[in-house]
Amino acid sequence: MSLTARERRNPPPRRKSCAACIKAKRRCDMALPSCTRCAQRHIQCVYPNRAMCEQSLAVSQQSATMPGLITRDARCQTPSTVEHIDAGSDGFNPVTTDFDSGFSELEPFELPFEGDPFGTNEQSSTVTAPSSKQFDSIPEVIASRLQWSVDRIREAPSSMVMETRTPWCHPLLYKDGMPRSIQDAHACCALYLAKNRANAPVILRSIESRVCDLLASRTPDTPMDCLAHTQSLLLYQIIRLFDGDIGARASAERDISAIETSCISLYAHAKFEGSQASELPMFPIAPTKTFWQEWILHESIRRTLILTFYFLQAYRIMAHQKFLPCDGRLGLCHMWTISRYLWEARTPMEFAEAWKNKKHFEVTNAVFSEVLEDAMADDIDTFGKIFITSLLGIDEAEGWFASRGGSL
Repeated sequence: MSLTARERRNPPPRRKSCAACIKAKRRCDMALPSCTRCAQRHIQCVYPNRAMCEQSLAVSQQSATMPGLITRDARCQTPSTVEHIDAGSDGFNPVTTDFDSGFSELEPFELPFEGDPFGTNEQSSTVTAPSSKQFDSIPEVIASRLQWSVDRIREAPSSMVMETRTPWCHPLLYKDGMPRSIQDAHACCALYLAKNRANAPVILRSIESRVCDLLASRTPDTPMDCLAHTQSLLLYQIIRLFDGDIGARASAERDISAIETSCISLYAHAKFEGSQASELPMFPIAPTKTFWQEWILHESIRRTLILTFYFLQAYRIMAHQKFLPCDGRLGLCHMWTISRYLWEARTPMEFAEAWKNKKHFEVTNAVFSEVLEDAMADDIDTFGKIFITSLLGIDEAEGWFASRGGSL
């Protein structure tokens, strides 16, 4: 039977794949109430057309019964304007300053435990309306403490590709093999370095696809897999939050809660007790090698935890969120090591010699007084510089390094 002209001009609407399958670029069987792929992964299955119809119906019904009122759901469809941060405080310190909470209506960050065993405050897992502009309007009082650190963090995708290292990922951490998650992140970093105006959409979509695959994968259970999972998410967040593409930034902001959850899972594998050994044996070297390999893993875990929480809080500040609470998560990682000689040792022998002959400092509960009193400039690696510049400000940090025989 042939179709009439009216039927040809007005075909029935096509059913569309669910949002998760569209985002992951996978075939959707469009089953109801949940497609097979979403059901297997235990994730929410939402069909765009159906969701919009149900929402419109709910809003219209509530408007009919309560004329003149705007529902909370309807109000949330319009992004709020990004507020500018108040830079009137000369005593600003992003590491130690407490802020007043002003986001009581935002969804709280949920810990994967019974209650909150860490005693942290609730923190917004997302930021307000994303902007495509660069962070060039940061007040001077904030830029003087954050800009140097953020510039080093933005270099992480490049250093990961060129040297398989970042200030929080030891260059020998993955020498015996990379978990699949960090393999994909490493490949995406290399792909991102080749981005230009012509291929940017394709590259950003490829990165987004890898993020979706990572978030849909099973929860890792070994220390190395958990660490690789968190470090991969951190690299993806650095790329997407600072790329300048509004779509990439909005997607990354939606995933902030995922990386925070990944960090809390990684926390279960962290060790914060320092070693009391004054020196390590050089012969036989086997015990020193074992100690060194464990130190590489656990120092990378500690650094990844504190850097991730620092980075997310710094981003919220640079995105002009006001009245940010001090959520206490930076305090979860209450011990890490400052020593360029230990961090850059390439063999067990170099590590043992540095342990015996060079000073190394264990920063406990964010107290840097011993470091600032006794350390020399050559003792501080890039990771330590990130926090010293945040603590002192760029001018004071440059002065401190100059007084200790070096430069920032």
